[in-house]
Amino acid sequence: MARRKRHQRSRKTGLPPGTVIYVGNQPEREARLSLFCFDKDGVTCPAILQPEEVAHHRQPGQVIWLNLDSLHDLKMVQQVGQLFGIHKLVLEDIVNTEQRPKMEMVDHHLFMTLKMIIRCPDDVSEPEMEQVSFILGKDYLITFQEQEGDVFDPARERLKNPDSVLRQQGPDFLMYRLIDLVVDRYLVILEEMSHKLDEIEDEVTDSHVQAGMARLQHLKRQLIHMRRAIIPLREAVSALLREESGLITTNTRRYLSDISDHLVQVLELLESHREICIELREMHLTLLSNRTNEVMKFLTIIATIFIPLTFIVGVYGMNFRFMPELEWRYGYALVWLIMVIVGVVMLGYFRRKRML
Repeated sequence: MARRKRHQRSRKTGLPPGTVIYVGNQPEREARLSLFCFDKDGVTCPAILQPEEVAHHRQPGQVIWLNLDSLHDLKMVQQVGQLFGIHKLVLEDIVNTEQRPKMEMVDHHLFMTLKMIIRCPDDVSEPEMEQVSFILGKDYLITFQEQEGDVFDPARERLKNPDSVLRQQGPDFLMYRLIDLVVDRYLVILEEMSHKLDEIEDEVTDSHVQAGMARLQHLKRQLIHMRRAIIPLREAVSALLREESGLITTNTRRYLSDISDHLVQVLELLESHREICIELREMHLTLLSNRTNEVMKFLTIIATIFIPLTFIVGVYGMNFRFMPELEWRYGYALVWLIMVIVGVVMLGYFRRKRML
């Protein structure tokens, strides 16, 4: 997957800035547009097929939320850009799914992009992330997603509720709500990772050490991917709080401040999980070293006991002709008795010294 993206990104080499080229995995289905038109009096969700149909549904005083799934349809992306006057440099960033999360003010609208976790990863895969881009205008919000499926369903349901706060606010508040859902998803994923760390700790302390280490390595890699997405997202939210274009109201800034606090909590959890991963790895190495030392200790004791026995056997194994004990009737039994006594005495000595 990663090699395919790097190969597509290489196609942009040498092209002028603003060239719209999709960088990402080719989805299996066609792009789809969805539209919400709402105000405090009502909401409509007309079925649209092409961007030019959006203008027929716009009503004065209403806020529209236009969502485009699948960024591989460059023609549709450019049509949406022409309809709302989106700069070609912004369109270039939208279709580049490896774009770093950021926020910037371009012309008459605000542009922001971030990474959203769709599904919780298992023990052998990376987090399933997709890029989401926002275009915020005076009375509209446009979202661009890589594929169908997101965490925005609670916002859609609230828009259909007549008593919802979303219906009373502007597009900036809707944008806040969508970002908040993405951040909440990070918290859910980190909580699930916390449970996995507890399981790995149990595995590390029992006989399944190698299995636990394999899971720990995958989990550490997942944390790295999440950290790369969350740190720039915090910077983007901080930039939103400082934005003075007038597109972000004072009321929405208060809520964005709450998102900033949540992101600090997410980063603290990430660092905490990272430290736990390091501690578990050190615990694994310590346990492995202790078990190796125990084996070496046992083998050393066995070797120490057999050293005098080997000496005795070596003496009577010499091929000298005149050895009095060889002709003695009870010599063989006496040698065995001496070796048993020596072994028992040494075992007793080691046990007394608490070496066994």
